[in-house]
Amino acid sequence: MAHDEGGLVAFYEKYTDFEGWVEWIGEWGVSRGFFLVCMYLGLYLFLGHLIPSLPLFTFNWLFGTAPIWIPIALIIGSWRVWIWYIQSLYLSGRNPILLEMKVPRDIYKSPRAMEIAFSLLIISSGETTFLHRAWKGQVRPFFSFEIASFGGEIRFFIWCWANYKTEIEAMIYGQYPEVELHQVEDYATKYQYDPEAHAVYCTEWRLETYHGISASDFRVNAFQPKSYIDFELDKDPKEEFKVEPLSTILEFISNIEPEEQIWIQIVLRKCGRKAVLLSKDQDHEWLHMVEQEVERIRQAASEPLGGVELSDKEKAKLFPHPTWKQTEQIRNLERHLGKYPFEIGMRGMYINTSGHMHGPTFTGMRWLWKPLGNPNYMSHLRPRRWHNPFDYPWQDLDDIRWKLTAKRFLDAYRRRLFFHSPWILPTNIVTNETLATLWHPPSRTVATPGLQRIPATKAAAPPNLPV
Repeated sequence: MAHDEGGLVAFYEKYTDFEGWVEWIGEWGVSRGFFLVCMYLGLYLFLGHLIPSLPLFTFNWLFGTAPIWIPIALIIGSWRVWIWYIQSLYLSGRNPILLEMKVPRDIYKSPRAMEIAFSLLIISSGETTFLHRAWKGQVRPFFSFEIASFGGEIRFFIWCWANYKTEIEAMIYGQYPEVELHQVEDYATKYQYDPEAHAVYCTEWRLETYHGISASDFRVNAFQPKSYIDFELDKDPKEEFKVEPLSTILEFISNIEPEEQIWIQIVLRKCGRKAVLLSKDQDHEWLHMVEQEVERIRQAASEPLGGVELSDKEKAKLFPHPTWKQTEQIRNLERHLGKYPFEIGMRGMYINTSGHMHGPTFTGMRWLWKPLGNPNYMSHLRPRRWHNPFDYPWQDLDDIRWKLTAKRFLDAYRRRLFFHSPWILPTNIVTNETLATLWHPPSRTVATPGLQRIPATKAAAPPNLPV
């Protein structure tokens, strides 16, 4: 009897789970918005047979309650329009520049040097008070660290506001005095997309996990991908024993045809406020959330075997006996607690100017960060949004949506926007340890032929030369 009741409950939960139905419909290429509109429209038409003059009743109800909902809607709408306008006005007054980083042949430092360099970008100036945020539209600075392959020629770029050029030079030269930074023309602005002649594929990379946590859950930010420490580069091994995290990625984007391009963009800013009004500092929320995840794993390691029921007092006396996996999870989580959190967005674009998309190339670009997947809790950077949902022919007739998506993506790429209108997109929180793994001057162990390096390091002239 109990078994039958359990089966009925499972059957009921399966076929009455609204979110489950939405996800199932989405797997068939039907958008969430379209499904919800059709469902609510169908319910409204069904009610029209039960309630006489339903349209008139709806109009009278809306008109009668208008003194309540219209002022609220106007206040919320006006506030959002104002914030959109004032922040756009402030951003239009910035002078963005693009710096190219030229790497010499001999880089011996581990990515730990880049981790220290990223710590200089913990900048929240510009939004100290409510007046700065809401009246002047000021926002904390954001930066973009990019890798681009033009027909196999790999180049490293840093995008920033012109008034932060000195900070960028200080953070790079302070740790890598042998590199060179040169201001160059923006390759993304220079490129002209021709929908009829160019084949493109656009994607974002979101931090996700198979640990039972959805991508929209804030807890997913606790589980970082593999970092250079997981590759034991913090121990400064000899060059012949180094395992460079970027080697596979750089080798892949170097091995493309002359008419192909791959762009990678990592937009970041200090983790802090998400909104102008009534918003907490997200770095504090992230800190407490990671601590709770550590405690959750410890409690799971203290649970008795065999499903024995214990009281709360008895559970409090249990000593944790974590498995190897649980020990590694706790070690990783607590190590990142000692780092600086950044809010980031990652996107990439594959371009083929011949008009023919090479399947293995853009597929490999989508899963570019697979080498950094962390099997301890199955976290990885998964491709999402933009061209990724186009799986069925009825989703896009005559490539109309595909071409429009490419144009919109290119606009967001050129603006380097993830945090402000018109491109407010989902982001993740990673530490400067993770950032240093994703973007750093590659060591000499990377022998990728497409990686452009300076022929030799340059030494400064002696200070005592005669004038």
